[in-house]
Amino acid sequence: MRFFDTHIHLTDFKNTNLSELILRLKSADIDKCVCVSSSPDDWEKVAKAAHDFAFDIIPAFGIHPWYIKQTHLNWQHDLEEYLKKFSDAPIGECGFDTLKNTDIKAQKEIFNIQLEFSKLYHRPLLLHAVKADEILQNYQAVLPENTIFHSFSGSLERARQLTKFGFYFAINTRFFQKKEANRILQTIAPDRLLIETDAPYQSAPEDLPYLIQRIAEVLQKDIQETSEMIYLNAERLFLSD
Repeated sequence: MRFFDTHIHLTDFKNTNLSELILRLKSADIDKCVCVSSSPDDWEKVAKAAHDFAFDIIPAFGIHPWYIKQTHLNWQHDLEEYLKKFSDAPIGECGFDTLKNTDIKAQKEIFNIQLEFSKLYHRPLLLHAVKADEILQNYQAVLPENTIFHSFSGSLERARQLTKFGFYFAINTRFFQKKEANRILQTIAPDRLLIETDAPYQSAPEDLPYLIQRIAEVLQKDIQETSEMIYLNAERLFLSD
């Protein structure tokens, strides 16, 4: 099997250099990954990682709702420059989080700019959404189809609503802690399903075989077939010209 980790914070691992980390990913059969960023402070580190391991790493540049206060005066210009430099780079991690940040106005201002860049440069949008269903109701019709709901944690009804727009859903092992996990998974269109680790935070690179096994059981598919289907979903989304 081969895996495409669509959400990992490579620059946040402690006491591990990037070369060692890439070897760890390869040992876990992770063929490619999207290295996300959380603030402008991360962007150059992510860019360097993608430059040094161009075959393995797709960089993503964005501002996480937890870190909107870490923006600087020229952040819009800098973000655009990184998007121009890396033609495959998605935007993210970005979005809304009312649990850890109550400044909704500021979150909207920052997100709206990233949304416009996503449309202008036709880039996937890696969306963080926590306790934000009400806000996102007003965005559903304007989000690009290549929006990825990272670490999807919504309800079955929410999943049914979002599938109508053709969005992508990225899940990790924590997804199966949900009571409705199986029914939600069966609701998601197979060609809109992605996997992730969100390492070093939510799960580990070595967890992906177990994740694929659980998905295959729910979908009643062969494990190898399931792995390849999800890999190709990511490849089509992140690497197609």
